[in-house]
Amino acid sequence: MADLTDLRQQIDSIDARLVELLNQRAEFVVQVGKIKRLNGTPIYAPHREQQVLRKVLGLSKGPLPGKTIEAIYRELMSGSFHLEQPLRIGYLGPVGSYSHYAAVKHFGSSVDYEDLRAVEGVFTEVARGHVDYGLVPIESSSGGGVAETMDAFGQFHQQLNIYAEVQLELRRCLLSNVLPNKIQRIYSTSEAFAHCRKWLALQFPAADLVVMDSTATAAQRAKDESESAGNVAAIGNELAGETYGLHALFQDIQDQANHTTRFLVLSRQKTEPSGDDKTSLMFVTADRPGALVEVLTVFKQAGVNLTHIDKRPSGRVNWEYKFFIDATGHAANPAFAEIIGEARAHCKEMTVLGSYPAARRVL
Repeated sequence: MADLTDLRQQIDSIDARLVELLNQRAEFVVQVGKIKRLNGTPIYAPHREQQVLRKVLGLSKGPLPGKTIEAIYRELMSGSFHLEQPLRIGYLGPVGSYSHYAAVKHFGSSVDYEDLRAVEGVFTEVARGHVDYGLVPIESSSGGGVAETMDAFGQFHQQLNIYAEVQLELRRCLLSNVLPNKIQRIYSTSEAFAHCRKWLALQFPAADLVVMDSTATAAQRAKDESESAGNVAAIGNELAGETYGLHALFQDIQDQANHTTRFLVLSRQKTEPSGDDKTSLMFVTADRPGALVEVLTVFKQAGVNLTHIDKRPSGRVNWEYKFFIDATGHAANPAFAEIIGEARAHCKEMTVLGSYPAARRVL
């Protein structure tokens, strides 16, 4: 017990030094905010965020895992945004959705969040300046591309830029305020049920599985009914449980790990190169045989890796498609800009949707 007391005293001493250092750091942040406001520099700079995270992760020798260090610094940067200039982040709702969860994991708890209810609503409110940044889903590792987001770029590509990307692991939880043996009905999305099919078959083979439009709506329904029926649960994330007052009875109930959704941060500004970037492009090819191959060959011959490709109907002519690709590189780089120019020569139209730091870690 004497050894334990001594260790706790040492931890208390370190905590005091940490708080002092954090507030010293915050004083410099306030000065940075004043300079940014004077010269119109964006408060949130993804390239700078990446530089800070790479630096601190490189400095850490353990035993704290990298995810913990990153989470600490994301909250520090969130507090910095609040000191420099409060930010409002729009997301695809409702409150407690995975889009909301991704936004909080990326931007931290010291900014304001706005439920904009639909993907197009996020684009609209960022374009109008009603929110500073918006976060929308673009693809999932299990379900592919998100059509609503790709279609919205066709309308807003001249007003907005992709500013950053976020990768979130879809960790499923069973949320309820009753004992597991009392649960007779479970609410969630069809995708969530598919991810947890084997676990549900083993643990709740007799339960009614009711499909909802979002996991957040499912959590809210379970909360509302739990007070009367007392036999319901929902599958969602930890934030949904905290938001709607439900306990996470079981965590990580998905059958397989590594189900990941990729999100994009939308902005009216452009971000500077970070040294490890992607560029997203939207294009319509010329109407001739092999036109798509010609575009892709330009990148192949230049040694540029394409990390994503998708398509959507153009909405103008039957059987005409808009293609979406992500290429490694930043459009501000003259050599990369020249490659884009060569590819554009094979297209009816080509638009750079944004260059941004590549997300190398999953939140």
